[in-house]
Amino acid sequence: MFSSNRLTLRSVGQEDLPIFHQWWGDPEIMALQTDGDIRLRHETTNVMMFDHWFRDGGSDVGFSIELSETGQLIGFTNVWGAQLKNRSAELGIMLDKDFWNCGYGTEAMHVIVRYVFAELNFHRLQLTVRDYNQRAQRVYSKVGFQVTGRLRQINFRNGRWHDDLVMDLLQDEYLAAHGAYPSSPTMP
Repeated sequence: MFSSNRLTLRSVGQEDLPIFHQWWGDPEIMALQTDGDIRLRHETTNVMMFDHWFRDGGSDVGFSIELSETGQLIGFTNVWGAQLKNRSAELGIMLDKDFWNCGYGTEAMHVIVRYVFAELNFHRLQLTVRDYNQRAQRVYSKVGFQVTGRLRQINFRNGRWHDDLVMDLLQDEYLAAHGAYPSSPTMP
C-alpha cells in the first residue's frame, strides 16, 4: 500500500471489479483509454485478466486508487509489459470521471512513478495517450513525461483518425525534477 496526501494505492480486490466494469462500460471514460476495447470483453475474461495481472506474481502489477479519507475507489493504475533486463515498463491509469480535474491524476501518477523508480529501481517508464486527451497530456507533463513518438492514425473516433502519443520518463530525469525519494513511496 502506498499513499500521498489525499490518495491510497492498494492491491486490487475482487470487490473492485464491479466498479471497474462500470468504468469499462462508460464510453466517455473508454474514449480516453488506449486499450479501449476492454469493455468488449466478457466479464469472466476481465476477471481472468486481473487474476493474471495482479495475483500470479508476474511482472505486471496494478493498484486501486482510493481517497485516503473515505476509502472510496476512484481509479486504477497499472505497470505492465516490464522488461526486467532493461528495467523498463509501461504505465496506465484510469479515473472515475467524477474525479477528473481535481488533481487526483497528477497525485496518483507521482505515487506510482515513485514506486516504480524508488522501490523497483526501474530506469524508464513509458505510456501512450490519445492525441485528443489534453488533460492527461498535461498531467503526464507535470510528472515529467515527454513526448517521444507518435502512433499515427491508430484510433478511429467520431468519423476521423487520431494518433496516440508515446511519452516516456527516465529515472534520473524524475529525480532531477522532483528531488530524492522519501524513505518510502509515501509522498510528503
